[in-house]
Amino acid sequence: MTWQERFSRQLVLPELGEPGQRRLAKARVLVVGCGALGSHTAMALLRAGVRQLILVDRDVVELSNLHRVAAYGEADLGLPKAEALRQALMRVDSQASVEARVTHLGPREAEELVPRASLVVDGLDNLESRYVVNDACVKHGVSWIYTAVLATYGMCMPILPGEGPCLRCLFPSPPPAGTLPTCATAGILGPLPAVLGAWQAAVAIQLLVARDEVLPGELLRLDLWSRRWERLEVAGAPDCPCCGGREFEFLESQPPYERLCGDVVQIRPLSPGDLDLEELKERLSRLGEVKLKGGVLVAEVEGVSFTVFPDGRALVKGVGDPARAQALYDRYIAR
Repeated sequence: MTWQERFSRQLVLPELGEPGQRRLAKARVLVVGCGALGSHTAMALLRAGVRQLILVDRDVVELSNLHRVAAYGEADLGLPKAEALRQALMRVDSQASVEARVTHLGPREAEELVPRASLVVDGLDNLESRYVVNDACVKHGVSWIYTAVLATYGMCMPILPGEGPCLRCLFPSPPPAGTLPTCATAGILGPLPAVLGAWQAAVAIQLLVARDEVLPGELLRLDLWSRRWERLEVAGAPDCPCCGGREFEFLESQPPYERLCGDVVQIRPLSPGDLDLEELKERLSRLGEVKLKGGVLVAEVEGVSFTVFPDGRALVKGVGDPARAQALYDRYIAR
């Protein structure tokens, strides 16, 4: 099967043609977050001809993900999302180059991966990580697309460093932890991520083949339930510390823990390194139920769920207080 046959229905589009299709094939797109939004975006880009993808996600597939993620099934439960998505993508295009990184995208990872990318697309579930992405993209001059979904609505805005506003022009400072609604508290309509993922993928394709047709700072806001949408133009903030002052504070060191969606706290080890999950499984099996699947350990101890990754990072579920989650991590995981 030739690539001309695979993409024949797209090659006839005057907006792309063969030159545009070749540009897609040469591009490398970084997908940050491989949940519903990120997986739909990645799948749309791969099927369109973006055959070099870097997938980054810190979490595993859970049953609650399946109502809105087309790429995953029950057989993927417990697998790292980045790896499960890589496998799904490779079933579609076995010749693609898809790299899965099962890790938290912190400053170190952003500084490593963003410069390697032609473009960054958003599949994140928290604003804090988006500030890290924004800092890295502005610093290294890599375009990215801010996209978010919640309840029945979503929004999308291309960010082109040096040409228009960045995320901090739209949201100057992060809100206090726990003040924003999340999918765990506000819910999410199943088809919504597919719609915003398709929109984000279309913007990404335009940026890769017809950049001049994309308006920097064009914000689309869509409510799928009411079937209403609006288009806004976001102006660059003259006093923006990021794109104006080139201050990249979110690329500096971060605290070892952070509150995620719902009652989940992520703990990062002070010194990342390989963790012997088999040894940890044996140790924790004396205290509760432990499973090891797809290179990820899941344990239930003291009514608290630990999802532990090979780099020592852990998701602690069932403890609302980050300090308490850190204490439990130190007690059961850290050595």
